[in-house]
Parts: sequence; C-alpha cells; structure tokens
Amino acid sequence: MNTRVYELAKQYDVSSKELVSLLQTAGYTVASHMSVLDTSALDFIKNHFEKGKKINTDQDVKKSTSKNSEQAIIQESTPSHEPKVQVTVTIQPQKIEAVEEISVQKKEEPLLQNQHVIPLEATTVGMLCERLEKPLNEVIIALLRMGVMASKNQLVSEEQVQKIAAHFGVAVKKIILSAETKQHTDHHDAVSLAALEERLPVVVVLGHVDHGKTTFLDYVRKTRLASKEKGGITQHIGAYEAMTKHGNIIFIDTPGHEAFSKIRQRGVRAADIAVLMIAADDGIKPQTVEAIKIIKEIKIPIVVALNKIDKAEKTRVETIKRQLAQYDILPEEWGGTTVCIPISAKTGEGVDSLLDMLVLQAQLMELRAVKNAPARGYVLESKLEKGRGPVATIICRQGSLAVGDYFTCGNTTGHVNSLVNSFGHHIKQVGPSIPVQVAGFSEAPALGDYFQVIPRQDFLKARSAQEKMKKGATVTRLGMENAINMIIKTDTDSSREALVDAIEKLEKHEKKGINIIAAGVGSINESDVIFAYDTDSIIMALHTKAEAKAMGLAVQKQVSISYFDIIYKLMEHLQEYIKTARQKLVITTKKIGEASVLRVFDIKNVGVIAGVYVKEGRFTRDGSVVVWRGKEKIGKGKIVSLQREKKAVKEVHAGFECGFVIEGFTDWQVDDRVECFLEQRSFE
Repeated sequence: MNTRVYELAKQYDVSSKELVSLLQTAGYTVASHMSVLDTSALDFIKNHFEKGKKINTDQDVKKSTSKNSEQAIIQESTPSHEPKVQVTVTIQPQKIEAVEEISVQKKEEPLLQNQHVIPLEATTVGMLCERLEKPLNEVIIALLRMGVMASKNQLVSEEQVQKIAAHFGVAVKKIILSAETKQHTDHHDAVSLAALEERLPVVVVLGHVDHGKTTFLDYVRKTRLASKEKGGITQHIGAYEAMTKHGNIIFIDTPGHEAFSKIRQRGVRAADIAVLMIAADDGIKPQTVEAIKIIKEIKIPIVVALNKIDKAEKTRVETIKRQLAQYDILPEEWGGTTVCIPISAKTGEGVDSLLDMLVLQAQLMELRAVKNAPARGYVLESKLEKGRGPVATIICRQGSLAVGDYFTCGNTTGHVNSLVNSFGHHIKQVGPSIPVQVAGFSEAPALGDYFQVIPRQDFLKARSAQEKMKKGATVTRLGMENAINMIIKTDTDSSREALVDAIEKLEKHEKKGINIIAAGVGSINESDVIFAYDTDSIIMALHTKAEAKAMGLAVQKQVSISYFDIIYKLMEHLQEYIKTARQKLVITTKKIGEASVLRVFDIKNVGVIAGVYVKEGRFTRDGSVVVWRGKEKIGKGKIVSLQREKKAVKEVHAGFECGFVIEGFTDWQVDDRVECFLEQRSFE
C-alpha cells in the first residue's frame, strides 16, 4: 500500500512540512506532502520516532545558526548591461523589507556599496517614482512606451518594475527571508513578526465552459449558485467564502467562456492556489489550455480536479492524465508534483479529498498577513447597484477594512459606507483574504485597480485632483467609414471589458468595421438613446435593461436596442447583423391601395383630416400617399394618423371609410384621388 507524506504526518502528529524537511535532510527525494514514500523512507521515519528523536527541521538548523541576528539572501537583478550578483546581508529585527521565504545562507559576502537598488515587487506608479527618484511624468511616459497606460495610483507588476528599473539604469532586489525571520513591512513602516497572523487561503477555480466549476462551488457552499446563472454559464467573477469541515476557504469562481480571458487572469493573480477543473467526459479543451498557461505564467500551486466521473468511463481519467503530461503537468502518480483528484461535483464524490489537498497546500505555504493595519487590496469586479451606487468586489491582501474608512482606488476615491460579505450580510469590518462588496466609490473603479485605505487629509487631496479630471464614456474608435456604430451597456465592468474584447476579435475575423462609440456600465438612460440617435448607432445591452423614459424615447427616435442575457447569444446576433450590413439594401415602393376623398375636416389642435372611402387594396399607417386632382399630381406625404370610427387603427381595407392626416399636406378637396404606397426593403 502506498503511503504519502501527509498520511504519515497525521500518524505521528507532526506537520507535513516538518516531515518533508526531515526526509530531505536524511537524503530522501521528497517533493511535497503528496510524495509517496518507499519502504526505506518508511523504516527511517519509524526508527526515528521509536528512538524518541526530535525532528531536526530546517527551522531548527536556522535557529542554531543565528541567535542574535537574522540573515536573509538578497537576490539582486541588475539591468542587462550589469552583472547579476548575490550577496548576504545581516538584517536587524526592525529593518525587514520583504516577506518571501527561502532557507538561510551561512556564507557571507560583502554588500555592494553606493548602489541605488529598489525592491523587486508589485507596487503603485507613485511609489515606484519615489523609489526610482524620478518625476511622475517620466515614469508614466516610460510605461507608455512599454504599452502600459497607468495613473499614479494604479498597480504595476514585478516584471514591469524590473523593465522600468532597467530603463533608468537602476538595480532591483528581491529580499527573501527564512521562516524564522519572516516579518512584514508596509511601504513605509516596519512591522514585527508578532503582527503577522494566519489568513484564509484564496483558491481560484479555472476550466473550460460547462466543466462544472460553479457546480463544485455549489456543492461546497450548499447553495444553488449554478441555477442562478443565465444559460447555465458563469459570466462574472465571483468571490465566495466557503465554510467546510476543513476550515474556511475563499473560492474565486471564474467564467469559462473564451470571451472572459482577462477575468481569468485577474482571478489567478488574486489567488494563492489554483484548481484546474476538467470534465472527465469532455477532456482538455481550449480554455483548459489557456488556464494552464495563465497558472504557469503567474506561478501559483495547481491542483487538478477531474470532474464528472459519475458520467465518464473509468479509462477517461488515465487518458486525461496523459493529455496533461503533454502540457508539462505531470501527475504525482507518474513521478510528478501535480495532485489529480477524481471528483463528482454533482454527487460530492471525491470533494472531501480535494478540500483536504487544498488545506494541506495552504498549511505548507504558511499564509500570513498583517490585520492591524490600513487595508490594501485589488478590485475583482465593479458595477452600478440601485440604491448603493458604484459597488466593487474587493479582496484585501493586507490590513482590515471598516465602514467609515477613506480610500483611493485607481482613478477613483471614496468613503466606505457599507460592506456586504459573500453570504449577503452587512458587516462593519473585514480582514485579509475575505471577499467583500464595498459601496461608497465616487465612480465605478476599473478592474484590477489597486485599493488602499488612506488618512482623511490625503483622501481630500486625492478627491480634489479627481474632480479636475473629466472622465466620460469609454470611446475606442471613431470616424471609420461604412462601419457599424454601436453603444454597449452592461451590468458590470468585467462584462463590459469582455464584450469589447470579443467585438474587437469579431471585427478582425469578419473584416467589417465596428465603431464602439461608447461602452458603459448600468441601465440604458435617455442620454444613451440621444447619443445613439445623434451618431446613428445601435445599442447592445448585456445583463441590463433600458429605463422607462429611455424606452419611450427610443421608440420615438427609432433607435434600435437589443437585449441579451448570454454573451455568446449577443455575438451570434452581431455576426448576423454584420452579414446583413454587407449586403446591398434595395428599397422598392409598391402601390397597395386607392381611395377617394368624401369630406374634409379642419379640427383645431389636430389638423386637416381627409375622410376617404377605400375603393381597392388597403391603407396602412406605415404607408405614404400620393394625391391626384384629375390628372395632376398635387401632393404627397407620409401617413401620421389613421382612424376608423374615431379609433386609431393600423390599416383599413377596401369597402370601408376612414380618415387620415398626411405629413406636409393639407390642401384637400372632395373627389381627390389618393394612392397608398408601402416601402419594401430587401438585400441583394
């Protein structure tokens, strides 16, 4: 029988990490808590504990190595024209500058002197300027040359920090501390190790559409999330706190549809662990491959869940493992490090084993954060909510967020006036890792914006600067000839982002110009309709509706509004619309009826009404007429009102009397002959 490290750790009541350290020190090849131990390793562990020995972990070695001071390896990454160096420095307890972890190096090397070095970590543009000692405009211009558009309060990644530093000829460093010396540092103030507390793991669930991601969360949370999704698919990013017997876990559910690639990337960047959901009866699909690439790029631990085993043949599991090996994901049964767990999200089979693995992985990662500090985090989702205004889903990476806090977030500012957790409860305060909906933004923030709590005086300055900036609708392209003009309205910013990206891809594929005149969040209002009328645009709405007054105005102005609940249905409609737009429109006019004038009525506040007898065919409210007096054509116009027996009607057939008002013509006389015509449109 195969015995794994974590099973043996439970047997001897020690942590998996301690057991892994002991075996590695003894010379055994052990990769993780999921490694299978051979007979020799099992005998070693048995003898070790039977003799009453204490586990000599790496942490014990570190403690004996340094008592009064703490050491850390600093890996210095310099610009391409400078050699890379690795040095060891002694760091006093209150001088810590980072929180990542590796083992302590005993040998000391001299520290570089007079070298301007900045930390290699994700940070805001403003903080990067301070560290580089460069003006804000220079850094923003450098970022623009790299294809990155960012404001002072927006976050830049480690990779972008490294490129910008190389551009200005500044070295970067990444300080990595041992577990015994791990301490947290805010951007300005050092915080002692005692301030760090355990936080909940954040797990992102990825996979192809309809592979069971939401159904898995549905089972874990014992709610009906999947039944609430339009068309049975997830189209927003959702963050939920799940209470399990293994402890609470934060899950991030992501869409599987191809249009939501950026949302999936954002979910992975906010997570500690990734669960790759693959349907056993379907196998690896395009979005599965994309998810693998994202996980590898961002470098977070991965656990594979082979779902729907209740519907698939047993041989399918092994087939999918072979497919995974083609993408350099080697299952641990084959000597790799990736845990693959067969589950059924529908019946619950294997779900407990999957949760066990996630909890074990989180324990090995020793996830910690400072709770007693101002909150810092990221925007996962934003939308406009009736009665609450702009609302954003936030996950704090450090610190606690409370009602009444002032904050900045990208180009927006705000004052927290309500917090709602994933269970729908209003709360007063929230700590790290816990997803929460925050209301109180001055305007909807952009997805991925860096969120941070600031003092009131800094908030007032930021708000004053924001008010000077004019931020209107998102305009992508204008002035393309023979193109389709379009206005997009969605319920959330992530839907807007995904829809704009999908339309841009469709435009390239169909080779038809599409002007996205504006793309906004919220319901369709009168301003949207007027803007569409002025620019001859159609309006596409995803997950949102038009206000009552806007609907009436759209009918009056003849502005086309199309509503959709599923993004791929919208894209299918747009493809058909493009095909129609390519065809040549042919308009023909056909005579459909003839009448003679019996009486003429001049009614105050109504106009001149012609009372006629329809002799042949029909008269319709959508038609236009030509008026003849003898053989002379004396007028024409469009019917604006058609009545029979004082009631408005759509059409009147031969043999009946009716009255109508014609646009632009009032000179009626008895016995005038009237012909009714109707336009017919067709495509060649």
